[in-house]
Amino acid sequence: MRKLYLLSALVAVMVLPASAAEAVDDISYGYVGTAGGMLLPGNGNSLKRAALVGARGGWYVDEYLALEAEAVCAPHVSSGAGGTTVWGGSVQALWHLSGWEAFDKLFGCERFAPFLTCGAQTLCATRHVFADGSHRTGIGPTVGIGAFYHLTDNVSLRAEARAALAVDSPCGMTYAILAGIQYSFGD
Repeated sequence: MRKLYLLSALVAVMVLPASAAEAVDDISYGYVGTAGGMLLPGNGNSLKRAALVGARGGWYVDEYLALEAEAVCAPHVSSGAGGTTVWGGSVQALWHLSGWEAFDKLFGCERFAPFLTCGAQTLCATRHVFADGSHRTGIGPTVGIGAFYHLTDNVSLRAEARAALAVDSPCGMTYAILAGIQYSFGD
């Protein structure tokens, strides 16, 4: 089962950039951003809640789909094994729901733009805290939901909630709640 999840994540990471390369002639903008929030561990690991910071960058494949990479760090996490630092990264696709008529002007506001994310994530720790304390890494798929509030054409506030499944056996979940700011550049 673990191999199936890893293979699925690998295929997604390989296919999404290939499809993006076909549409890159029509693209002329990307983005960078920072975020802060909470790491919320689920079942199957010995982590406790902790502050989380991150940085991300991405590129729009079309008006509603972006590919992004993100790095995160939770420097002071307590666990059953003692204090640890958790860091990692993810590659994901971000779909804006504002392209669908049902989501245009959601809550009567053009500046509010909901989105969904899907991708793959890896988290590493300085101690064995994943999979009931027997692994230092948690690798697997991730999904999320969030929203932008566009302050200007280039600056947006971003908030999201994300769930990640560590496919190590036994499986463990981690969750994250993030809020931050994003700057879009280009046309």
